[in-house]
Amino acid sequence: MAKGKKYDFNLVLVDGSWTAEIVRKITSKKTVVSKSQAGFASEAEAQVWAETELKGFLQNQIDRNARRIRLVSESVEDIAEESSEESAEESDESEKDDA
Repeated sequence: MAKGKKYDFNLVLVDGSWTAEIVRKITSKKTVVSKSQAGFASEAEAQVWAETELKGFLQNQIDRNARRIRLVSESVEDIAEESSEESAEESDESEKDDA
């Protein structure tokens, strides 16, 4: 499977000022703007802003994904503990019935 960039930035000149956009690639043909900032005097200023915001944006995504993974793994562990406790209780009850 090909691995492309999911997040990137675009710089657009609108009426003499630059706009920087953080874009997310949804499909191979469709993108959506996740964050934007307008009013930069030069392309260089817009690019610096876009690069720093993109790094921060990606770090937030990484942190969010780590939290979600941790929550899911904790939930799975809790479920496993509950089921092992229930099966232990059931085996204790069946041993009492056999006696």
